[in-house]
Amino acid sequence: MSLTETQTLFEAYPFDRLDGDAMAGLWHGASGIADAKQGCGRLIWWPDEGLMRTNHRALCEVYRAAGYHREHFEIESHVPMGAAHAFALLRWTLRRTDGSVLQQFRSGWQLMRTADGSRVLLAAAHQEDPRAMRGDASH
Repeated sequence: MSLTETQTLFEAYPFDRLDGDAMAGLWHGASGIADAKQGCGRLIWWPDEGLMRTNHRALCEVYRAAGYHREHFEIESHVPMGAAHAFALLRWTLRRTDGSVLQQFRSGWQLMRTADGSRVLLAAAHQEDPRAMRGDASH
């Protein structure tokens, strides 16, 4: 996968709409997320699209309740992994409606080209902390 394909995928990522179904549409049906819950790594693997969509909807509600308004991302590094895969490290800045910073974090993304276009296979959300905005451990 090329850097251009990766850039295009994240430019199309509908985070600003806080539409969990639209976001889920850019993920592979079987996919997952790794995070650093309480300092320990944890992997959540969604074996089917339904569970993954439920997670994306819930995450959007967390950001909506926290006053999320807009995101900005930068691709810090991109590693092509053959013709159909890539890994990308992104730096995100999320802002509230008043322009203040809600969160800044990095996350790693394993991407895969499919017949339907580029999709997220796995996200390593090692710095994102939606719990801090909501006060619980849901992700």
